Amino acid sequence: MARPAMWQRTLLAAGRELGVDGLAAIAVGALERELEVLREDPDLLDAARASTVANLALVEQLASGDVSLGELEPPPQAAAFARELARRNVPVGELGRAYRVAQLALWRWTVAEVRRRIEGDEEVSAAIEAVSEAAFATGDVFSTMVMERYAVERDRWARSADAMRSATVHEILAGGPVDAAAAGARLRYELGQEHRAFVVWAGLDGDLPESAAETLGGGRALLVPMGVGVVAGWCPADAVAREPAGAAAVALGTPGSGIEGFRASHHEAMEARRVARLVGRTDQVVRYEDVALLALLTTDLEQARAFAARRLGPLAAGDEAARRLADTLLTVLEEQGSPRRAAQRLGVHENTVGKRLRAVGELLGEDPQRSPAELLAALLILRATRDG
Repeated sequence: MARPAMWQRTLLAAGRELGVDGLAAIAVGALERELEVLREDPDLLDAARASTVANLALVEQLASGDVSLGELEPPPQAAAFARELARRNVPVGELGRAYRVAQLALWRWTVAEVRRRIEGDEEVSAAIEAVSEAAFATGDVFSTMVMERYAVERDRWARSADAMRSATVHEILAGGPVDAAAAGARLRYELGQEHRAFVVWAGLDGDLPESAAETLGGGRALLVPMGVGVVAGWCPADAVAREPAGAAAVALGTPGSGIEGFRASHHEAMEARRVARLVGRTDQVVRYEDVALLALLTTDLEQARAFAARRLGPLAAGDEAARRLADTLLTVLEEQGSPRRAAQRLGVHENTVGKRLRAVGELLGEDPQRSPAELLAALLILRATRDG
């Protein structure tokens, strides 16, 4: 096996120094800026990130000489990204554009590293020429592989029963007039009943959501893939299992009847999932009724953060002292203003809670219990977003 050239050794060292995650962040940042379809869909962006990481690992093998271009096979994560675009009917041109955008971002990083790490104008010019040639050759092979996979997946999806089921569900969720009897017949699901919608996705242990969704909804459930590693489901309201199998994460809507209930319960389940991801609760069942207030408060996340920062002022600072005071005030407000019950929850003396409340009052310049609704809303937003 030929020894890697100097430019290859240089870039391998630079890449290992930054790490795959750092390189992926460069590419994914460019993808998020340039491709609207990814900006608007966090799940699709996650799929693009997983594809990027897998492709970068393959590029490292190429640069190390462990594999050749002729031996390349698309990694499963790249195939999954192509498959998801095909299922969503995203034009194939967007897939090709994604690879070009990521390639350009990484090429610019590469050229900058060559200029920083290699001395001599001639050596730098030769390295950039070699890097550019390798980048174009590799990019051509990668894009060809995924375009072929997209074509296969698009054809397979168009012929599948899943496609008809997914199209019917999306037609219902779009909110237009729907023939409930005809749609129910296509779905083999009774749309006139009382439903409870749920969304299942991979939890912390990476369990597949399909099996958990089947367990959760039972034999009468309607299950539809909604993205990479995400399954939406509906079942009779009284048929939801207490807990799903495995470590998949689950979000539940509230029961609703007929077509409108089908839509509303699904919207609530998706909102519960959004809140669960926002606060990092991805290893348990999250019910919409338990997070409805936070869902409403964070519908516009940027505005919510601005409101919390404005209302709480220094109490929203990220240092340990401010966090302790904010958590204490939130607990007191959740306990209807009772320092005694708050002290029990926090595991401290009631006098300690009193001292903290006085410190809060000094920071805010007001009695912290005079406008509890506003402060409670701001503190809930702060708790949900300060680590995000």
